[in-house]
Amino acid sequence: MGALSSLTEGGSSTGIVLEPGRKDIRETTIEQGTRILSEGMGEKYPNLVRQAESQNPHEQFMATLTAVMCERTERQIENARNEYGESTVTAGLGQLNRRLMDVVRIFYPNQVAALITDIQPIDRQNGEIFVIQPKFTDTAAGVTAGQEVFRNVTDGTYSSEQLTASVGTGNGTTTTFNATLTTPVRTGDVTVLVAGSQVATDDGNGNITGVGVTGSINYSTGALQVVFGTAPVNTAAITSVYLYDSESAPSNIRELEFGLNLIPVAAKQHPLKVKWSVTAQLASAAHLNIDVPDVLSNLAAQFIRTERDTSIINAINSQAPDHSNGTIGGDTTMLFNASTSGLTYNKTQFYGEIELKLNHAESIINNTMGRGGVSWILCGYNASELFKNSPSFQAIPNPAPIGPIKIGTLRDGTIDVIRVPAMNTNTYIVGYKGYMPGDSATILADWVPIYFTPVFQAPELIAARGVMSLYDLFINQANYFVKGAVSNFGA
Repeated sequence: MGALSSLTEGGSSTGIVLEPGRKDIRETTIEQGTRILSEGMGEKYPNLVRQAESQNPHEQFMATLTAVMCERTERQIENARNEYGESTVTAGLGQLNRRLMDVVRIFYPNQVAALITDIQPIDRQNGEIFVIQPKFTDTAAGVTAGQEVFRNVTDGTYSSEQLTASVGTGNGTTTTFNATLTTPVRTGDVTVLVAGSQVATDDGNGNITGVGVTGSINYSTGALQVVFGTAPVNTAAITSVYLYDSESAPSNIRELEFGLNLIPVAAKQHPLKVKWSVTAQLASAAHLNIDVPDVLSNLAAQFIRTERDTSIINAINSQAPDHSNGTIGGDTTMLFNASTSGLTYNKTQFYGEIELKLNHAESIINNTMGRGGVSWILCGYNASELFKNSPSFQAIPNPAPIGPIKIGTLRDGTIDVIRVPAMNTNTYIVGYKGYMPGDSATILADWVPIYFTPVFQAPELIAARGVMSLYDLFINQANYFVKGAVSNFGA
């Protein structure tokens, strides 16, 4: 496990540098998972090790995250031993006790949640997740202090020495104007503009010269005087664009505030109880060699996985801006009319044109947020049938599809297509996962992925086992979602 050891020794896998003393949660998870795999779990799950050594950051993160959750589940078993006693746990969990890690290993990476959310594990029920909102500290270059980086666009000079100062406003009479520039001023880099048009520059020796314009600039004090032969017209804005010397005045360098915010979360209980007849259990074991508690526990785990995915998708669906029904400024551009009336070419080719809507969704996201693209699509049944006809669609095998499930990819595997049975059959949602951890559209705060109690057998010969998942969900950037719809679809 050479690559694993190199991961443990240091280096961010995400390329994100946080404030000193605080590691990226994904980086911390990778380090923890790598340690767990190196300390013995890797011998049991060699495929998990290979996935952790992948060059794909998502594969690497999911493998190590799964290892962290396996260890957490193992601790829950140990706590159950301390609470109920070794004999009770051994007898109650039975075969499942030996396979519980496998259940988590299979259950965890296969969640749709892993594709559409940023999973941030928490180590207790009341924990914290982090979100990143970088902001401008200075009002300059076309932006205002406190505005969000990327969402608000500069004029391209924020990270430069260029400054703009108001020199005055023309009134048709005044010919001499004075201003004080930020010092020290770099020589040969001062210009004077009237109504946005350059009329004069400095000559590097403190003189302002231009056609019908004279004046002076003191590079040390910043004192600027501009004298016009003909007074600027009424309301004409007179400005100076210049460079200050950042090496001599580093305190004037503009800043970005990192904006790392910790959000308190509380992992909510998602409990379930599984019941079965002891008689059926004995008969199944005797005639079919089936361990009923184990089979039903796997069923419960699968149910919790699909319900967790469904609850996340429902939250996204409720907050996704709808650009198909005119509720946002009359916008219906994300509505795809699948009517084939009067169609003069192949129906499946026509249906594939829905992929053009991805381009528009990307434009909406990028225009709204100043960043972002398309990471995934959630589809109802009709919408999924259309996307399956897209030119770049690549199907993946699903031997036993249950609940929300990835059915394929678009555009060389960069966009996951997920079919959602519980979604309106004509609805689809295009989403961007986020450009770095903490900026994600949706954050899943996971404490315990799945927990089983020992089996309880009542005198009435009915057996029962409890199963529970504990997590919280946080919608961070709803504008990373774009909702669309299809109409008049006929297979």
